[in-house]
Amino acid sequence: MQILHQDPKEGKVKVKAETLDDLWHLYHIIDPGDVVYAKTLRKQSQRADSLRAEKVEVIPVFLGVRAEKINFHKFANQVRVTGPIVYASREDVPLGKYHTIAIEEGTVVTIQKPRWKEHHIERLKEAVEASKRAKVMIVVIDDGEADMAVIREYGVEILKGIRYNLGGKRYSTNRESEEKKFFHDVAKSMEEVITREGIERAIVAGPGFVKEEFYKFLRENYPELAKRAVIEDTSVTGRTGIYEVIKRGTVDKVYHENRVAKEVQLVEKVLENIARNNGLAAYGLKEVEEAVNYGAVETLLILDELLKGEHREKIEELMDAVRYSRGEVVVVSSEHEGGEKLKALGGLAALLRFRVK
Repeated sequence: MQILHQDPKEGKVKVKAETLDDLWHLYHIIDPGDVVYAKTLRKQSQRADSLRAEKVEVIPVFLGVRAEKINFHKFANQVRVTGPIVYASREDVPLGKYHTIAIEEGTVVTIQKPRWKEHHIERLKEAVEASKRAKVMIVVIDDGEADMAVIREYGVEILKGIRYNLGGKRYSTNRESEEKKFFHDVAKSMEEVITREGIERAIVAGPGFVKEEFYKFLRENYPELAKRAVIEDTSVTGRTGIYEVIKRGTVDKVYHENRVAKEVQLVEKVLENIARNNGLAAYGLKEVEEAVNYGAVETLLILDELLKGEHREKIEELMDAVRYSRGEVVVVSSEHEGGEKLKALGGLAALLRFRVK
């Protein structure tokens, strides 16, 4: 994401969304009541006389819309902001009518807030920093099966897997031929993802020796792809193997300060402390609020959905209190395994400096 202009007096920030991750960040930055300005297309009815039917024309216009509904459509690559028009660059566009601004990759948008809160500013900074970091994909490969994922700012996007029936005997001519076809298919799929997503590194993982054989195959047949690859062990394949790579911290090593890896590891640490019953974790609004009041919170974990919910103001108060006591606040995406586990804890948890009970 690029920040193009800031006007602190009017509470306006002008940005350019460059990636799907940027759209996810904007979804969490824009709140109901904010005014969103952007170039858009609007259907406008032309007056008709008694002899001609009414004509509908699509016109380009720069609008300001007071947000009432904000939706993130990750498969359509859009954030849709709906609300009444409060500003129009054309006099023939009536104010007060409802309109939806579709924010896509490449859209320049201005957001005006009554007050920019700390977590909004932090997310803007994160989006700008994320655009400078390398993107990573994970490939978990074993005997005739490969699963792939792209690590995004908002979570893990699991891609379509590849399956081959390689037959029985390990070293038969037919099996070797099929395995080469399988490896070619996986390599070409990786190349497509790397080109489309701007991936810089690929973690190739798996439980057996196939990953080493595949890496050797890449060096011989796809040397440029092999330069991007890093080998890692897992105990299983599939989606579980992908998350095992993340939990092991391999993504962190390859992709410094990766958001998803950090979030998953923090949630796992909360669950570990809960299981140990050592008093160094709290979860749920009541327990976390008590820990915050004692100044005991080292890291506060909040599911992103809560910042769009009915308890938003209370959550924001807790966030401010934790920052005041020099604790860390981490907003966890609901789009990955760590977010799902945090949701099961009520969407709110904390790692503590000391016991409060």
